Amino acid sequence: MPFQFTLSSGPFYLPPTAAAVDWVVLNRGIISETFQVSIFRLVIGAPKVLIPPGILSFTINSDESMHNANSVGTTGQPFTPGFSYEVVVETDNMDVLPSVHVWSGFSGDTYIAGTRIGPTDFKIISSGIWQPVST
Repeated sequence: MPFQFTLSSGPFYLPPTAAAVDWVVLNRGIISETFQVSIFRLVIGAPKVLIPPGILSFTINSDESMHNANSVGTTGQPFTPGFSYEVVVETDNMDVLPSVHVWSGFSGDTYIAGTRIGPTDFKIISSGIWQPVST
Protein backbone atom coordinates (compact mmCIF):
# COMPACT_ATOMS: atom_id res chain seq x y z
CA MET A 1 0.00 0.00 0.00
CA PRO A 2 1.51 3.36 -0.98
CA PHE A 3 2.13 6.06 1.58
CA GLN A 4 0.07 9.24 1.59
CA PHE A 5 3.08 11.60 1.36
CA THR A 6 6.33 11.42 -0.56
CA LEU A 7 8.93 13.97 0.57
CA SER A 8 12.04 14.85 -1.43
CA SER A 9 15.22 16.55 -0.28
CA GLY A 10 15.70 17.76 -3.84
CA PRO A 11 19.13 17.28 -5.39
CA PHE A 12 22.19 17.91 -3.23
CA TYR A 13 25.86 17.72 -4.15
CA LEU A 14 28.56 15.92 -2.14
CA PRO A 15 31.66 18.10 -1.84
CA PRO A 16 35.14 16.54 -2.12
CA THR A 17 35.59 16.79 1.67
CA ALA A 18 32.48 14.69 2.42
CA ALA A 19 33.12 11.54 4.49
CA ALA A 20 29.57 10.66 5.60
CA VAL A 21 25.93 11.40 4.80
CA ASP A 22 23.54 11.08 7.72
CA TRP A 23 19.77 11.20 7.42
CA VAL A 24 17.70 11.74 10.56
CA VAL A 25 13.95 11.37 11.13
CA LEU A 26 12.01 12.70 14.13
CA ASN A 27 8.44 11.60 14.85
CA ARG A 28 6.64 14.60 16.38
CA GLY A 29 3.31 12.76 16.24
CA ILE A 30 1.34 11.20 19.08
CA ILE A 31 1.50 7.63 17.73
CA SER A 32 4.21 5.46 16.21
CA GLU A 33 4.65 5.89 12.46
CA THR A 34 5.99 3.66 9.71
CA PHE A 35 8.02 5.30 6.95
CA GLN A 36 10.40 4.43 4.14
CA VAL A 37 13.66 6.05 3.03
CA SER A 38 15.18 5.73 -0.43
CA ILE A 39 18.36 7.42 -1.64
CA PHE A 40 19.06 8.04 -5.29
CA ARG A 41 22.23 8.97 -7.18
CA LEU A 42 21.46 11.55 -9.81
CA VAL A 43 23.14 11.22 -13.19
CA ILE A 44 22.74 14.13 -15.58
CA GLY A 45 20.77 13.09 -18.65
CA ALA A 46 19.84 9.67 -17.23
CA PRO A 47 17.26 8.22 -14.82
CA LYS A 48 18.14 8.47 -11.13
CA VAL A 49 19.56 5.29 -9.58
CA LEU A 50 18.48 3.78 -6.23
CA ILE A 51 21.67 3.20 -4.21
CA PRO A 52 22.30 0.25 -1.85
CA PRO A 53 20.84 -0.99 0.37
CA GLY A 54 17.68 0.12 -1.45
CA ILE A 55 14.38 1.08 0.15
CA LEU A 56 14.54 0.96 3.95
CA SER A 57 11.38 0.63 6.07
CA PHE A 58 11.13 1.64 9.73
CA THR A 59 8.61 2.20 12.50
CA ILE A 60 9.41 4.99 14.92
CA ASN A 61 7.69 5.75 18.22
CA SER A 62 6.17 9.08 19.15
CA ASP A 63 8.75 11.76 20.07
CA GLU A 64 11.66 9.53 19.04
CA SER A 65 14.29 10.02 16.40
CA MET A 66 16.51 7.70 14.42
CA HIS A 67 19.28 8.10 11.90
CA ASN A 68 21.38 6.24 9.39
CA ALA A 69 24.92 7.39 8.61
CA ASN A 70 26.54 6.22 5.40
CA SER A 71 30.18 6.44 4.35
CA VAL A 72 31.35 8.40 1.34
CA GLY A 73 34.12 6.91 -0.80
CA THR A 74 35.12 5.85 -4.26
CA THR A 75 35.05 2.06 -3.75
CA GLY A 76 32.29 0.00 -2.19
CA GLN A 77 30.51 2.93 -0.51
CA PRO A 78 26.94 4.04 -1.25
CA PHE A 79 27.98 7.68 -1.74
CA THR A 80 30.72 9.06 -3.99
CA PRO A 81 32.13 12.60 -3.76
CA GLY A 82 31.30 14.78 -6.74
CA PHE A 83 27.89 13.23 -7.41
CA SER A 84 24.45 14.59 -6.60
CA TYR A 85 21.86 12.67 -4.57
CA GLU A 86 18.22 12.82 -3.48
CA VAL A 87 16.74 11.48 -0.23
CA VAL A 88 13.08 10.43 -0.52
CA VAL A 89 10.95 9.78 2.58
CA GLU A 90 7.51 8.19 2.30
CA THR A 91 5.08 8.52 5.20
CA ASP A 92 1.40 8.74 6.07
CA ASN A 93 1.89 11.54 8.59
CA MET A 94 3.53 14.94 8.16
CA ASP A 95 4.66 14.74 11.81
CA VAL A 96 7.52 12.57 10.51
CA LEU A 97 10.28 15.18 10.04
CA PRO A 98 13.35 14.25 7.96
CA SER A 99 16.72 15.98 7.64
CA VAL A 100 20.04 15.28 5.96
CA HIS A 101 23.54 16.26 7.13
CA VAL A 102 26.91 15.92 5.37
CA TRP A 103 30.02 15.35 7.50
CA SER A 104 33.74 15.64 6.72
CA GLY A 105 34.55 13.05 9.39
CA PHE A 106 32.90 10.58 11.72
CA SER A 107 32.64 12.55 14.97
CA GLY A 108 30.11 15.14 16.06
CA ASP A 109 32.35 18.12 15.32
CA THR A 110 32.88 17.53 11.60
CA TYR A 111 29.55 18.69 10.16
CA ILE A 112 30.11 20.62 6.90
CA ALA A 113 28.44 24.00 7.38
CA GLY A 114 25.75 24.83 4.85
CA THR A 115 24.99 21.22 3.90
CA ARG A 116 22.00 20.63 6.21
CA ILE A 117 18.68 19.89 4.52
CA GLY A 118 16.07 20.40 7.24
CA PRO A 119 12.39 19.40 7.47
CA THR A 120 11.17 22.64 5.89
CA ASP A 121 13.61 22.15 2.99
CA PHE A 122 11.99 18.85 2.00
CA LYS A 123 9.22 19.15 -0.59
CA ILE A 124 5.95 17.26 -0.83
CA ILE A 125 5.72 15.57 -4.19
CA SER A 126 2.05 15.50 -5.14
CA SER A 127 0.75 15.30 -8.72
CA GLY A 128 4.06 16.74 -9.89
CA ILE A 129 3.57 19.93 -7.84
CA TRP A 130 6.34 20.88 -5.40
CA GLN A 131 5.19 22.41 -2.13
CA PRO A 132 7.12 23.40 0.99
CA VAL A 133 6.61 21.18 4.03
CA SER A 134 4.88 23.05 6.85
CA THR A 135 6.03 22.24 10.39
